[in-house]
Amino acid sequence: MNNNKVELKYVQFWLITCCIFVFIMVFIGGLTRLTDSGLSIVEWNIFSGIFPPLTNNDWVELFDKYKQFPEYKLVNKNINLYDFKFIFWMEYIHRIWGRLIFLIFLIPLIIFVKKKYISDKLKKHLVIILLLILFQGLFGWYMVKSGLINEPDVSHYRLSIHLLLAFIIYGYLLSLTFSIYSQKNNKKIITNKSFYIMNLVLIFLILITVFSGGMVAGLDAGLVYNTFPLMGDRFIPLDILEIKPKYINFFENPVTVQFDHRILGLTTFTLIILIWFYARLMNFHSNIKTKTNILLIVVLIQVCLGITTLLSYVAIHVAIVHQLGSLVLFTISIWILKSLPLVSK
Repeated sequence: MNNNKVELKYVQFWLITCCIFVFIMVFIGGLTRLTDSGLSIVEWNIFSGIFPPLTNNDWVELFDKYKQFPEYKLVNKNINLYDFKFIFWMEYIHRIWGRLIFLIFLIPLIIFVKKKYISDKLKKHLVIILLLILFQGLFGWYMVKSGLINEPDVSHYRLSIHLLLAFIIYGYLLSLTFSIYSQKNNKKIITNKSFYIMNLVLIFLILITVFSGGMVAGLDAGLVYNTFPLMGDRFIPLDILEIKPKYINFFENPVTVQFDHRILGLTTFTLIILIWFYARLMNFHSNIKTKTNILLIVVLIQVCLGITTLLSYVAIHVAIVHQLGSLVLFTISIWILKSLPLVSK
């Protein structure tokens, strides 16, 4: 194995590690949201925030600060210090994990750049990812601040963007990982443009559906019309456009937001079925057929999880698996897209 391949192997292992950490971060972030823990830390201290409370006085001081904000006054007025510790630790782990991702990305990046393991073209992509990670941290605090003013809930717009950014960072890292793998193995590029476009549309559709899922979570829209396939006794509920002006319903009305998410999920499911059939119609390489089989199985599970989340009135254990399911589906869609050099014309 020549030196270049060894260097690429190190870079690829590092990017895979970053992907794993971001994947775990989505899990932690989902739990933080589902347990209503995100507003438990009312300050953002980049350096001093690294250290957790160590004494009882520290805990009392943090709890007293929390009591000054809307979530305690309007929602959690009856919680005690023990209850506060639970939601604090959830948000603390979330913040610490974010800092850890930054360091795990930054330190090897500096080392690999100094050792010239990274090409100039790849370096540009990695700098963009670094900036996205920094922006994600800043935006996370911007999101939390929206729940510390008048209402004890973060802005559902900011929550959705925060979730979407996590997927974009993860997808960017994963795409670069697969690109390095292809470069390392010197694969020939033989592609099918129609299949490429279908998979590209799928990736964007998954991202839009993820954003919609963030809107559902932010508005607690999963707690209205907990029936399927109908919403109540109708496919399109009567109160879907009750807010004026009507376009606001798509962003502010929990009923409409849930309806949108249902339609986007079913559209994603339909597109994947078309991709699965197309791969067989064109008699693609068995490698691609196997991957589309996996894609179809995962989307079937994901649809079932979505329905179960709804029927269970957003049971935490089901909802978090549903969120992770979207990330798994996103992973497979990128995997297929980056495998297209194996597709025969």
